[in-house]
Amino acid sequence: MRPWLFFIGDVGVPAYWALLMIGFIAAIYLSWRMARRAGIDANRILDLNLIILVCGVVGARLMHVLVEDDPLHPGEPILYHYLRHPLEILNISNGLAFYGGLLLAIPAAVWYVRSRKMGVGRVADIAGVCIPLGLVFGRLGCFLAGCCHGKPTDLPWGVVFSDPASLARPLGTPLHPTQLYSSAFALVLFALMWVGYHRWRRFDGQVFLWFVVLYSAGRFLIEFLRNDNRGMFFSGSLSSSQVVALPLLAAALIWLYLQGRKTRPQEDGATPSQETA
Repeated sequence: MRPWLFFIGDVGVPAYWALLMIGFIAAIYLSWRMARRAGIDANRILDLNLIILVCGVVGARLMHVLVEDDPLHPGEPILYHYLRHPLEILNISNGLAFYGGLLLAIPAAVWYVRSRKMGVGRVADIAGVCIPLGLVFGRLGCFLAGCCHGKPTDLPWGVVFSDPASLARPLGTPLHPTQLYSSAFALVLFALMWVGYHRWRRFDGQVFLWFVVLYSAGRFLIEFLRNDNRGMFFSGSLSSSQVVALPLLAAALIWLYLQGRKTRPQEDGATPSQETA
């Protein structure tokens, strides 16, 4: 599509990173607004966002380094290449994996929120609304860059990538626009989480848990249409993201069930208390 948004002299602005930063800014701003309305210290939310940003990028890069296949040596993890060239690990432009960022950001965020006594469940619910908003823009950036591309397709909405700088392969062949599928899915997820936060939430942490469930399920399905180099397991049956998505989905469903039982209204009509997930 358009790997470079524009050039200033010889310096180009990469579309992926520009859209990714827009997504981060949108999510951070919304979390700040929601925190103020919830009576949470907005300055601490900004500090938390900085922690999440750093841990998210580091974790996303680490997962990419650990699970991606080496395109020059099929079947061999690219980790071997990075062990021979360790400085390339720091080159985050070579690839990021969302789940890696999520898995590292969660414990870091929980530690900070607990240390500041902000309420883990309350803050997690805000994250459950804001994360999909950021993903809307991030996946649009993937589309422009050509990364996270889909398999060849005969469907009328197949997208042909022709720019040699694009990461999509093969060029000149209609591909599933999996990036647009993911962006549209994230937009729907954002709308659902927004409504859930304001209308359906019965206990603290519920919105975030539903985000994990729905995102994991949607991501698991979309992965079957992707055809980029992202690390495959079980003889190529499942991608690294699918391997991570399944236990996360199961854990979130179990947690929802247990928390739902705790907060279920009693027969005497008592109002359930708010629980922290």
